Amino acid sequence: MDKDRIAKMYPLWLRLALCAAFILIVALGIRQLWKDPNVILLVPEGGAQWIRYSEPFGLNAWLPERRATDFRCRFQADPIPPEAVLTLHLLRGGTVRLNGRSLAGAPSDPKRWKEPARLDLRPGLVKGINELHVAVVNENGPPAVLAHCEPLGILSGREWEAREGDRPWRAALPVDEISPYPLSRTFPRADQALISLLPFFAPLFALVFFCSLKWNDCPVWMASARLSPGTVRWLLLGGWFVMGINNFWKIPIPFGMDFPGHTQYISYVATSWRVPLATEGWQMFQPPLFYYLEALLFRSFLLLFDPDTVIRVLKLLPFLCGALQVEICYRALRYAYPEGGSPQVLGTLLGGLLPMNLYLSQSIGNEPLAGVLTALVVLGACRILSGQTRTGQPYRESLIVTGFVLGLALLTKPTPILIIPPLIFFVSVTLYREAGMRLQALLSAGRAALLLLGTAFLTAGWYYLRNYVEIGQFFIGGWDSSRKIIWWMDPGYRTLRQCYAFGEALSYPVFSAIFGFWDGLYSTFWLDGFLSSLVSGRHLPWNQGFMISSALLSLPPTAAIVIGAAAALFGCKEEPQRRILQFAVTCVLVYLAAILYVFLIAPILTSVKASYALGLIPCFALLAAKGFEVMTSHRIVRAVLYGLFACWVMAAYGAYFVI
Repeated sequence: MDKDRIAKMYPLWLRLALCAAFILIVALGIRQLWKDPNVILLVPEGGAQWIRYSEPFGLNAWLPERRATDFRCRFQADPIPPEAVLTLHLLRGGTVRLNGRSLAGAPSDPKRWKEPARLDLRPGLVKGINELHVAVVNENGPPAVLAHCEPLGILSGREWEAREGDRPWRAALPVDEISPYPLSRTFPRADQALISLLPFFAPLFALVFFCSLKWNDCPVWMASARLSPGTVRWLLLGGWFVMGINNFWKIPIPFGMDFPGHTQYISYVATSWRVPLATEGWQMFQPPLFYYLEALLFRSFLLLFDPDTVIRVLKLLPFLCGALQVEICYRALRYAYPEGGSPQVLGTLLGGLLPMNLYLSQSIGNEPLAGVLTALVVLGACRILSGQTRTGQPYRESLIVTGFVLGLALLTKPTPILIIPPLIFFVSVTLYREAGMRLQALLSAGRAALLLLGTAFLTAGWYYLRNYVEIGQFFIGGWDSSRKIIWWMDPGYRTLRQCYAFGEALSYPVFSAIFGFWDGLYSTFWLDGFLSSLVSGRHLPWNQGFMISSALLSLPPTAAIVIGAAAALFGCKEEPQRRILQFAVTCVLVYLAAILYVFLIAPILTSVKASYALGLIPCFALLAAKGFEVMTSHRIVRAVLYGLFACWVMAAYGAYFVI
């Protein structure tokens, strides 16, 4: 087979390889999750539902304690069937009685709760009405039960009753029926917030709509003032600068996710200059780079300012990291869309104003630094995939720099390890293809991968090796039981419905993550869906109307990202744009799978959050630019989308510019 034919087949086998790898990973992941007793995934079976005690959910963090719930059902047995085997699942153990008599064989080992028990009810049955009583005990979560016996018509569901302690019996509740947190209903509904701001949005939409019709080859922000993508980049950076000055004194000091844990870590490092073990504090499982940089700032500015002002100064590092994402997105888009124009403008605007970056960058935490370092790795990959470097010294320099930045990212947060598989795959394939697809090219691609990984290991490997030596694991997550910091939040389990349902984030987005994975992802990607860990809206500095209205205004950008991803896999023919976009899609899919995994193994409200993918902002910008390119082929549709996107820009910036 000649070289030209291989080159033509390259896109096809690359897509097939990506799909095969994705399917294999998903299949292995599902198999592992299905068997893992630590994954509280409650799946209906035999027509029966998992049920629990009916009580409202709260934002409490529950510590491990023995919780017991009694369940009962009455059923008719007349005549007594020849077979009556009850299939029983208990979360996580308990006892069973039939007509007051104990039945042997109920699950008792909490680690084997996923294995069904099969109990023969026939010896204890009486003609007429029978009562089945199941007492369920759970140490670190809510008790729940699933039971079914077809010959007797026993199916756990609403017909069962439940009680806790001495409380009265009440109808049991299927675990799929989740009630909202009361706090979420203190915010306006998304459509109401949008309507209340129509005096701001309507004139802007009309202006952009009609100007886009007149200048139908580009949006108003380019046509009216001839703004280049580079100028848009500088305007965005200026907007970030103005926001930083305005918000510096207005945002409360103890504001942001895990603020006490982060400041405790900084104080520890500033005092001892020692890397703590993961078991020594709430956030001390995190790698140390961010906290050492903040400790240097803390010690330096403490000589000049009072402690409260110094804490505010510490917020400048995350803020600068957030602002740098604008420049990174702009440069990544130049590699994929070298002709400039609307794709660069729209992608830079979306990447530069992503709400998850805007709100996270205004509090103390290591995610913005990890995000900007990961984004730099993405940028380095885009440079290599674009072909602007060739085999030889420039490639080696790019690989060493990219590997070094990857190592720094891994010294800030373990999450960037997820980018390594797609990075190695696409860089190696690109090198192999450009070097002629010979054996020598294969060896060259392998050396490049080793160079990249070796540089990253030399930069960050010492920290993970130290973890293994000291605590027996390379990495301990914040939810790891070995830290002896065990807790859970309502509902304390996952269901299949939570894995596929979506919609609450479009009406009441605040804390909508309780309803499922996609609501949590959407509400933290397009707005501050967790209120930066506040449990009250009174001290929230953001402009709530703009923030909540973003839930609906973000639908067109969401569609652009999804359509861009589909176009990257199946409709993009230009090189090197196709390679870059397929790399972006793969990164997003890998991170999405990892976030879903965390969502399933950690029954905590905040385990599903888009900020885990903060480093993929350039990927989202690249895909959105492609999606808008596909969606704006028709003149009227283009004008509508530009108008709506302009409203989104206003809402995204206005939400986090504190008034």
